Amino acid sequence: MYQEMEVTNMTTYAIEEKPAFTVLGIGMVLTGGFPEMGQQKANFWQKINAEHALDDLAGITDYPYAVNEAVNGEFHYYAGKQVDPSATVATGQRLIAFPAGKYLVIQGTASDQMGLYNALEGPAFGEILPQLKDYAYVGGPNTSYMTGQDADGVHGEMLVPLVEK
Repeated sequence: MYQEMEVTNMTTYAIEEKPAFTVLGIGMVLTGGFPEMGQQKANFWQKINAEHALDDLAGITDYPYAVNEAVNGEFHYYAGKQVDPSATVATGQRLIAFPAGKYLVIQGTASDQMGLYNALEGPAFGEILPQLKDYAYVGGPNTSYMTGQDADGVHGEMLVPLVEK
């Protein structure tokens, strides 16, 4: 099922049925308020990219994924790749399972990778989710990922799992 909608700032989104998928991530725990968390995410990606930490992950695709997940009252953040659910997990890595089901899907473009993730997360949690009448986000991991790069910038999507109200 595909329903495309638009919110007031012209962010287009859809509610789509997605198959289950798994991301192998390298993570950290975020602390402080949302402004501090944003800076921690940016610093984390800068380190991941500088160290080429994702190069050794044998993913289904080469697209980098950014995953947000609350675990035991802590905010965890991961950089990773989509992998087979039976992938080998090394020290410091975690398999993050995304269930089959309905997802809020937002597409976007920005000048760089962090700009893309921020451009997708802001509208998802600040505008779209509060306006949904038939669906709700009740937790679980959510992810933003790159799908390509060209002269217009970095392209990608955000997936947020939903349940019907």
